[in-house]
Amino acid sequence: MPGQIPDHLDHVGRGWHPLLLRLHEELLAVSPGYAVNQVKEKYGTLRVYLVSGLLRGPYLTTGEWPDDRQAAEMGREDDAARRLVAAAEEESGRTCESCGAPGRARQGAWIKTLCDGCHGPCPRAAREGR
Repeated sequence: MPGQIPDHLDHVGRGWHPLLLRLHEELLAVSPGYAVNQVKEKYGTLRVYLVSGLLRGPYLTTGEWPDDRQAAEMGREDDAARRLVAAAEEESGRTCESCGAPGRARQGAWIKTLCDGCHGPCPRAAREGR
């Protein structure tokens, strides 16, 4: 269901929450009405799927297609938002999804980005009772 990033935090590990909250603030600065369809982990990195500006725009509320000026502005917002999302997704590949420390992709049954402490025979979460 579309919402903004804070509505989707429970779909990924706590280690990525600060990264996502920073992305939320950056997205608000370029597109205050931005909307997200989905936030998830895939192949060890973050995925954020945005709703296009044209789908968020006046068409949904009034049924009127945006004029050329509105469409151009929505396009600029979408481009800026996509760049911010791409940077956050790339950063997630170096950030432990569990704790937020520097991490790297680890392959087992699943690919996960984890730090040394959260990966291994006795992961940090198990040692600390999480």
